[in-house]
Amino acid sequence: MKNFSGMNKLSKKGQTVFFGSTSLSQMDLGDLMGNSCSTHIYNRSKDGLTIDRAQKEMEECACQLQPSRLFINIGEEDIEKEDFTIDGFISKYEWLLYQLHTRCDTCTLYIISVMSDSPKTAKVNRELSRLAKDTGCVFINVAHNTPWSFLASVKPFIRSFPISFAEAMQYAG
Repeated sequence: MKNFSGMNKLSKKGQTVFFGSTSLSQMDLGDLMGNSCSTHIYNRSKDGLTIDRAQKEMEECACQLQPSRLFINIGEEDIEKEDFTIDGFISKYEWLLYQLHTRCDTCTLYIISVMSDSPKTAKVNRELSRLAKDTGCVFINVAHNTPWSFLASVKPFIRSFPISFAEAMQYAG
């Protein structure tokens, strides 16, 4: 696993942080975002990160940076486990969100849907959407596990400046 403590000492606090598992750890978010935002983006995601491991890694991967925006994408490894239960997963996720809310008190938390081909994914994402509403977070549903789909889903939440009319029409439903 990557050790981010040294990098965190050189990082600017109050920026945008991504904290997730394998799919997110493999995306070069800085390159994907390009000049579309005026904030630093730190990807503190780790291959194989489970909800249990996230509890242990959250200090180094998120809290030390005191982000203004924290995007969380955890669950793709959990959903594949034989002993996985949705209730158990959501309970642990809720505890993680509580800890992040108390440790990063000026931060907006964004829950990114689980990106998996598992038949359980739709139900897990419905529960994560409900959990986001119940805990004051924002739920972002990423329809497909591709960098461009991910970018299109997340980009509107990262911007710190107004978008053009043409760009707004892309997001109109």
